Amino acid sequence: MATLNRRLVDLMKEKNWKGMTEVQQKALNPILSGKNTLIIAPTGFGKTEAALLPVLSSMLDNDVKPVAVLYITPLKALINDLTLRIEWWASKLNYYVNRKHGEVPQKEKNLRLKRVPHILVTTPEGLEIDLDWATKFRENYKNIRWVIVDEIHELIGSKRGVQLSILLERLKDFSNYDFQRIGLSATIQDEDLVSSFLFGSSNRESEIVRIKDKKVFELNIVKLNSSSDVWKDAAKYIVNSAEKPTLIFTNSRFLTERLHEELEEYSDEFFVHHSSISREGKSLVEDNLRNGKAKGVICTKTLELGIDIGDIKKIIMFRPPSSVSSFLQRLGRSGHNILGIAKGEIICLYDFDVLEAYAIRSLAKKGKVEKTSICRPLDVASREILGIILQYGEIEKSKVFKIITSSYSFRDLSEESFDELINYLSKNNLVTINGDKLSIGKFFFKLWNFNKNRNYSWSRNFSEFFSLINNNDTFLLRWKDKNIGEIDAIYVYKHIRSGDTIRIGGKLWKISKINTNTMSIDVIPSDGGEGEIPVWRGDGISKSYLIPKEIEKLLKSRESSIADIKKILEKYKSRNLPLPSSNVITVEKNEKETIYSTLINEKVANTIAHILLYLATAKDSLNSYARYSIYGFSVSYTEKDLLKEIVKINDKKLKKLIIKSILRSPLFISTLKEIQVSFGKVGKVSKGEDNLLLKEALRQTISKYFSIKKTLEYIKLLKEGKIQVINYEGSLPLSEAVLMQAPIKPWINNITSIIYETLKGGAYTVSELSDSLGISSKSIESKLKQMRKPDSKYRIVSFIDVDSRETRWCILDELEEIVHSCDFYTSFNAINDNETFIASLRSLNSSTTTELIFKPKEILNNIEEIRRRIPFEEIGEIRINDPVDPLVYNISPRFYYINKKVAPYILLNAVAYIQNMKYS
Repeated sequence: MATLNRRLVDLMKEKNWKGMTEVQQKALNPILSGKNTLIIAPTGFGKTEAALLPVLSSMLDNDVKPVAVLYITPLKALINDLTLRIEWWASKLNYYVNRKHGEVPQKEKNLRLKRVPHILVTTPEGLEIDLDWATKFRENYKNIRWVIVDEIHELIGSKRGVQLSILLERLKDFSNYDFQRIGLSATIQDEDLVSSFLFGSSNRESEIVRIKDKKVFELNIVKLNSSSDVWKDAAKYIVNSAEKPTLIFTNSRFLTERLHEELEEYSDEFFVHHSSISREGKSLVEDNLRNGKAKGVICTKTLELGIDIGDIKKIIMFRPPSSVSSFLQRLGRSGHNILGIAKGEIICLYDFDVLEAYAIRSLAKKGKVEKTSICRPLDVASREILGIILQYGEIEKSKVFKIITSSYSFRDLSEESFDELINYLSKNNLVTINGDKLSIGKFFFKLWNFNKNRNYSWSRNFSEFFSLINNNDTFLLRWKDKNIGEIDAIYVYKHIRSGDTIRIGGKLWKISKINTNTMSIDVIPSDGGEGEIPVWRGDGISKSYLIPKEIEKLLKSRESSIADIKKILEKYKSRNLPLPSSNVITVEKNEKETIYSTLINEKVANTIAHILLYLATAKDSLNSYARYSIYGFSVSYTEKDLLKEIVKINDKKLKKLIIKSILRSPLFISTLKEIQVSFGKVGKVSKGEDNLLLKEALRQTISKYFSIKKTLEYIKLLKEGKIQVINYEGSLPLSEAVLMQAPIKPWINNITSIIYETLKGGAYTVSELSDSLGISSKSIESKLKQMRKPDSKYRIVSFIDVDSRETRWCILDELEEIVHSCDFYTSFNAINDNETFIASLRSLNSSTTTELIFKPKEILNNIEEIRRRIPFEEIGEIRINDPVDPLVYNISPRFYYINKKVAPYILLNAVAYIQNMKYS
């Protein structure tokens, strides 16, 4: 068996170690023998040293050149701490350690060129910059022998993880060496998948080192008996409950800031730590924790991972986290050693918080954690293709394909799909194809550029190219020439529409216009009333699929003897209702919406909510909305029970309806906006030309937010009567949980152009357009009336279908073709073309009128003469009279906003309609 170098054993004594931990002992042999190794153990078991010590030992036993070791961590916040931790060992062995991330001062970055580090600590983005752009430093990576990836569970399943997997293959290709890969992970379910992902194309033997010890924890679940001010109640409780030092975790930056604002009223010993705080600010908070100045720190994920912040006495979670893995990470920050007992609390505000908290506790005690799924995002492949080309200047297409498909995520990418992607990048001028070689296209440095005062709204700062973290995906709020603030784009797409009122900076603002191209919103001050407070990125994180299943088990088991859960159950029992379960849907109606409460996978609930929203939009208006959660779904009120309508639809049509509803989802629009820059697409995205982009956006949206397969299975159970549907008048805990969710609204970007495209080559009624587009007749008609006006970019016109007596709409420039077609012959042909009529023509935007006396045959014989006799280019209103029969005026249709060019045809249509009514 391999053993550690003696110098390291001496250092362990210097550190007063009594011995190595179990995970450190188990990892020793596989790492020293050169195997790729995945180390899995709970927080506080010494995983960093388990990887580092055998690597340092191998470095001592071999002649290594810098950079020999690359230590990659997912969070910038971990780098400073890790660098100090690694440096303690490495410096005593005469190895130099350096860190690299966005917040490291430029002076320090420059120093690494003079003194190249043996060990470099960085993020995936740091490695990306070095391989793509750091021409001098990059050469040192040819000496790489070990790569350690910390907290790999944080990267796997994300785009940054996919980015890293390709970067490791690029590094292997560049160094021409199959370096040893070591991964460190907290408890995960699917170790084989994670190891395959990390080890990629490496030919080394591999081993998984797993410590199965479950960390002992004490957890108190508290439901606040809230008064009218929930924030004050929470702050008072935290002040009394916190033990110096305590970490208070929230589920978003917004909640972190809001809770701290309230805690300031009671104590100055509470601090804030999240990703939007400066490097200096975060470091100061970490120091306050280490030196005992902080009683508590309110934080998000930034302190979830392994930063050394001293001995944390207690963890408080303000409302339950969204997953078991997040719960374990957070709780593991206290009792941060092997024998330490993790001590924590979950503060619950609502009945459903209580259910979630107990479900998460139960799952954690059983050792059940969420499974990982690997994504295959083409936008990441696109960025990496561009990165490889930047690295080499010019490179063979076949070599790029080989590197990309060496990554576990893209192992199944076909050459045909790869060529399609390259051709699309070429079409958008990001890539230039020279025979079998690729180079950077002309548009690349326009899209990502160094000009701080960028001339185009679509251009990006060059530094953004290296990162897949979308920190800048926001809408700017503008009033006149002033910037009011920013809102996350995903929030805008999901919840904000023109006419809405929001509260920003303590003031109310009415939305006047949303500009998607410039990512800006025009607002005006609002006179009063209520305004919605925006929620920033991080709120509304999807709940784990394990939670609703576990809640159902808890409600049926002896665990339901817990007092808080008993109170919830009593609300159902006292009303003679079955307990909440996945097999029962309780339907409640109020004046605004219909709520379907149940226990359900969130992706299925989201899919059904979007179908309901699509149907509601078609029946009611674009003001329809829906909600979804693990507790069910709801839709704005309509006369019909839309869920019953869904059940009647066959699977083939239902699948098409799901796709239609997703394409109209704000989640799809947000995904499309997020990824299109990676493909070099700016401006309008259109079918045909951008099919690859649209397909990829749809695929990613479905993968992340929806489940078509599980939804079809769920609706099949409804059809078969295996899910009981009960109507109830009143309000239940689960329906309250659904109503707590922010509503989603349909995002129909430029409905005008959609209608115009649909009208091409035909003439349609409002109801036909409504059925075709899934938009309510009321909304369609409103848009059509706007589109007939002279200032419309998409000009249309209406006429009467004489056979059906319905109004039909068509494109103005296509009316002449329709007049001469067989489809509407009777609508433009007079029964008696020698009859005399008087047309009353009112000028546009004026009360000025003129009369035109004509016979239908005059229009047929000389249409230009009729046009010449019309004094207005644009006619506000046309109406027909009969000099012989004054009653005709009463049955004459009115036509509005008619251009002189088509006026003669409208006169023919009016005559055909009047004569048909008179003589029928």
